[in-house]
Amino acid sequence: MGSWVKRLFGINREDAAIEDTAAAWEDRAARFLEGKGLKVVARNVRCRRGEIDILAVDWDEVVFVEVKARRSRAFGGPEYAIDEKKKHRLVSAAKEIAVREKLDGRAMRFDAVLIFTGSPEPEITHITDAFGEKTS
Repeated sequence: MGSWVKRLFGINREDAAIEDTAAAWEDRAARFLEGKGLKVVARNVRCRRGEIDILAVDWDEVVFVEVKARRSRAFGGPEYAIDEKKKHRLVSAAKEIAVREKLDGRAMRFDAVLIFTGSPEPEITHITDAFGEKTS
């Protein structure tokens, strides 16, 4: 990102580094999911109600994926970063995106990819139907 953009939008180097790191972990999560046979069709899908990190297809099912990476387990690790408030926002955003993209009638689910980066080799966990919000 150009320095004038950073100044204009108030993004400093630390913010840019965090964005780069988050994007890198989302890239890794996308590759991981593709290795498991899912087809990633979109990334960082935004709408009024929020953002979905990864939109994928698993056979005939639309999959909304939240990616969380954490360096430490001091506050419970990446799985604890998806609280009820976050879950509600993700479900709400997914419903808006489903209407916008005319996905009515398609089977949908919410997955989570949790990445613990505090070890020499990152630990990646894929939770299928993480919210128990499967629809059809």
